[in-house]
Amino acid sequence: MERSYETKRHVLIGILAITALITGSSSQANAASNPQGSTMIHIFVGGDLHVMSVLGNRYFVTGHNGGGMSDNGGKSWTSIPALKDADVMSWTTTSKSILAGAHIGLFKSMDKGATFKQIKFYQSASDVHAIGAAGNYVYLASPQVGLLKSNDGGVTWKIQNTKVGQNFMGSILVDSKNPKRIISSDMSMGLMISTDSGVTWSPFGGPASPMALGWDSNNAKLIGTSAQIYTSVDAGKSWQSPLKK
Repeated sequence: MERSYETKRHVLIGILAITALITGSSSQANAASNPQGSTMIHIFVGGDLHVMSVLGNRYFVTGHNGGGMSDNGGKSWTSIPALKDADVMSWTTTSKSILAGAHIGLFKSMDKGATFKQIKFYQSASDVHAIGAAGNYVYLASPQVGLLKSNDGGVTWKIQNTKVGQNFMGSILVDSKNPKRIISSDMSMGLMISTDSGVTWSPFGGPASPMALGWDSNNAKLIGTSAQIYTSVDAGKSWQSPLKK
């Protein structure tokens, strides 16, 4: 059964698209023409492209200096004023909202991404490096406090683990069939997995420290990463790179 705004992704294609955008990002905003003469409108997100997400029918992209969305498959983009210089590092969807984790805090949209508002998430914490959700279960990693968990779609939070999360970056995968099972990338240890809602963690294998992770919402065994493009079809037991011959 699908949840509101839940993204149905083909993992490999999504990760390839992310990597292509990262390697092809420009430090200047401009309009460029393709060989057929049609115009592709670009937005300024800065020289370091962090995330591209497909949420419902909308594309979102963010970097150090801004963010934007597209309603026509990336042919044209509209800047998101609330995310200017927010330095968004990750996106996720709950059953009712879209959440964007940034270096300056947490942003929330209740209108499918048309507008965003910055919200407080835990005491004086103001930095979100990774976030992920399944339904109303949301996990957030902050270098200031560690790993936090919400059971109500991000309205209230509690600390789940103060010893992990400080080095998490980018995506946190939350299994929709078992929200206690989560996967994230620790920038010093690589991919990590927890099966008890983040209380304990163990190495998950795969490439070192990818920021972008994704899996098939209908098949949690199919996982992809942006680090040199690696995929797993057996829930992380083995990894392959389709780009390597």
